Amino acid sequence: MEGDAASLGAHHRHFGESVKEKICSFLAARPAGAEARELVGLLLSGAGSDPELGARLVRGLLADDPHFVFDDVSSLWRLNRNERLKVALDEAEFVVVDLETTGGAPGPGAIIEIGAWRMVGRRMTESFQSLVRPRSLIPRFVMNLTSITNDMAREAPPIERVLPAFREFLGDRVMVAHNAGFDYSFLDFEFRRIFGIGIDNPVLCTIRMSRRFMPSLRRRRLDLLASHFGLSLEGRHRGLGDARMTAELLSIFIDMAIKMGITRLDRLLDDHQRGAAGRRIERHVPPEAINAMPSAPGVYIMRNERGDILYVGKARRLKERLSSYFNSGVSAKTAELISHVHQIETRVTRSSLEAALEESLLIRELKPPYNRMLKSAAPAYFIRLDMMDEFPRLTVVQKMTAKRGVMQLGPFLGLRSLDNSVRALSRILGLRTCAGKLAPHEDFSPCMYGQIGRCAAPCNLSIDEAAYGDRVRQALLFLRGRSGPILGTLVKARDQAAKALRYEEASRLRRDLEALTTLAHRANRLSRVVTENNLVIVTGCDDDRWTHVVLSGRLAMSRALDAPDSAREVAAFIAENYERIKLKPVERDELEPMTIVARWLKERSPDEGRVIYLSGSWLDPALLNATATS
Repeated sequence: MEGDAASLGAHHRHFGESVKEKICSFLAARPAGAEARELVGLLLSGAGSDPELGARLVRGLLADDPHFVFDDVSSLWRLNRNERLKVALDEAEFVVVDLETTGGAPGPGAIIEIGAWRMVGRRMTESFQSLVRPRSLIPRFVMNLTSITNDMAREAPPIERVLPAFREFLGDRVMVAHNAGFDYSFLDFEFRRIFGIGIDNPVLCTIRMSRRFMPSLRRRRLDLLASHFGLSLEGRHRGLGDARMTAELLSIFIDMAIKMGITRLDRLLDDHQRGAAGRRIERHVPPEAINAMPSAPGVYIMRNERGDILYVGKARRLKERLSSYFNSGVSAKTAELISHVHQIETRVTRSSLEAALEESLLIRELKPPYNRMLKSAAPAYFIRLDMMDEFPRLTVVQKMTAKRGVMQLGPFLGLRSLDNSVRALSRILGLRTCAGKLAPHEDFSPCMYGQIGRCAAPCNLSIDEAAYGDRVRQALLFLRGRSGPILGTLVKARDQAAKALRYEEASRLRRDLEALTTLAHRANRLSRVVTENNLVIVTGCDDDRWTHVVLSGRLAMSRALDAPDSAREVAAFIAENYERIKLKPVERDELEPMTIVARWLKERSPDEGRVIYLSGSWLDPALLNATATS
């Protein structure tokens, strides 16, 4: 019996400690505190329906623990360490920091400059600035942007000497940065590497504050916000100069917060956790778990406390994507999702293409509830031309079709510009814009576009099928890259109109020329017409390489190059199926992989896999084993 009692006592102590850890994590994100009913709701589903019982339960659990304190006036529980944050904003201490780095992901010796300003309330008091010698050469792009050269950095101290001085300068003050997630990730990495412990300071992000206090602004880059408020841009893209601009923005946002009634530091930090939508972000996944995520392409699976799958997503860099859920302003829907997430599982892939294909497969199989609410990428659009129609028309669509004989070009991002360009091309060539199948008749009265000459009016036989087909072929040539004839004709017409003082006509032709030049440039950057894509994608390296064979736009085969005969087998598959798949109609389940491949071809980085374009059914197997990037 004594043994059982001791065991039961130990169990209760362990339970109490685990509950307190949970409350501690909850309150750490709420410097202003939380009511007892919130803590009860956190611990016991449904127990909050009896507020008196909940209050007694929480008081009995926390009252004698020095880590927690109860405010009788506000009836809020807080962490004792957050008591120091109960200070007026005009007396609060901040350190505003800006880093210059070699770019990419956090890593040893990636910081090349630290600039920072201490602030008390809205006043800047003293600065910290130091160049840092990196472990690798500074990329040319970064040198051009920052004016920090390798010669300058070579004479600077390493991060191991600079960081102790910066840690002392930072102290326990609130750390502030513009796009704080970026600066925090680099500093936290070096803190953990050099000191063995990460940054524990409260953090404010001026981008998130701008979303909160100025929701109507569309662009929030540091120099644009500074220009908006009339601040000096001196020292842009250098640590101390950018830190000064950020500090001046912080001063403005503090003034806005005070006018909104947020007069204490703890309340500003608490409001900051609510994100742009005004909803507090409830975080159950610790920062250490996010920092341990791989900086590689892959998919992530978010689960609730019971392990149920809530959301499946993909990322080119997993850690960066997952950090964005917690370190930047989020929408109300995203905040709702994050409040339920307790576990995040990641699966690393060889490339973002495989991540996108894996995400698509998992969503179809698992049907996560939040994937219907949240969209992980901007919508993609395609230009469609139905060649089976006697009088085809150009349309902009968001989904591909399985219909035979349809040309589909894309994907394009951004609907307005694309729609304007397609309308201009249709107008110049006289292609119809009306929907439905035509039944031409000479007595038919054409629509307004036909009457004013913007459509060749095949509906009343003003143009026959053969002549209309010539115009369609001109559109196809334009979209396939031969834009010179149409653009040249437009330039000549614009110049003639201007010379004849027909300025309104010249202005319209200039707008058409700009729209079609943009469309031609965007079309040339695409892989090809989606349904005409014939290529092989090779991802991975060394002994972990994979091929994806795309024939007539379809993802025809995916397999590993894991055996001596693998390359020959892939070449044989292409030879056997090249013509067969070309003649085979597109099936419904092929559309989504087609879109994913087309989008990846448009957005891929140069080092992310090789692309081997096929001009016929023959492929040299040796090309699959080459290492050069296409």
